[in-house]
Amino acid sequence: MTAQQLANLGVYDAKTIKIYPRLILSLCGLEKQGKTHFGLTAPGDIMYFNLDNRMEGVIDKFSQEKTISVVDISFSDNQDKAIEEWDKYMTVYNLALADPKIRTIIVDTATELWELLRFARFGRSSNVSFLYAPLNAEFAKMIRQPSKNTNVIFLHKMKPVYLNDKRTGDYERAGFGNMGFTVQVNAQIWRDEEGDRDFHCYIKDSGQNSDAAGEDLVGPLCNFPMLATTILPDTDPSYWE
Repeated sequence: MTAQQLANLGVYDAKTIKIYPRLILSLCGLEKQGKTHFGLTAPGDIMYFNLDNRMEGVIDKFSQEKTISVVDISFSDNQDKAIEEWDKYMTVYNLALADPKIRTIIVDTATELWELLRFARFGRSSNVSFLYAPLNAEFAKMIRQPSKNTNVIFLHKMKPVYLNDKRTGDYERAGFGNMGFTVQVNAQIWRDEEGDRDFHCYIKDSGQNSDAAGEDLVGPLCNFPMLATTILPDTDPSYWE
C-alpha cells in the first residue's frame, strides 16, 4: 500500500501530532477547600458556569483584574426545565469554545452538571442502568470537544467511600464516573488543618506529562499557572496568567 493510499485512509505520521498549550482539568475537593478560587486563577477571559451558587465572595476578587462572564445553570425537579437548562449550557459552552477571547471555561460544579444531564434524559426513572452507555457517551463527547486554545476546568464535589455499607473515612470524586479517563489532568485540592493552613493542589495523573503525577503544589504555588507549567514545562509561565 502506498503512502498516498494510507493518507487517504486517515493514516498520519505521529511526529505531526501537536500538543496544544491548554488543559482539560478535573479538580475535586471537599467543601470550602478552594476549588473555585483555584479555577479563577486561570487566564481570562473566563466563561464561568455557576451551578453551585457559592461564587459570592470569591469571584469578585478576580473580576477586577480579568473579564469573567457568568451564566447560571439551575436544577429543578421538572424534566422539561432540566432539558432546557442542559440545552442552554451546551449552547453557551459551544459559543465559548468558538470565541478566541475566551481562554478558560469553568464548570462549577461538574457534579451538578452530571446530575442535570441524568435528570434531563431519565427524569425520575430509576431502572435505567441499561441506558447509561449513550448518556456516558454524550457527557464524554462534551468534555472532549474543547478547542485548541481553551482551558476547561471541571470542578467536582467529593463523596464518602463505603465498604460493606460502612464509611471508610476516604472520599472520592462525585459525578460522571468516567471523568478521570476523559480529561487530560486529574487533581485534588485541600487545605492543611493546622499550622499555616496552606492550600495544596495534588496532581494525581496527567496524560500530557506522566512525570507530573504526584506533584504537590503548596501555598503560593497552588494556582492554575503553576499547575499548567508543571504539566507543560516548555511553556512560558506568563502565557497562563
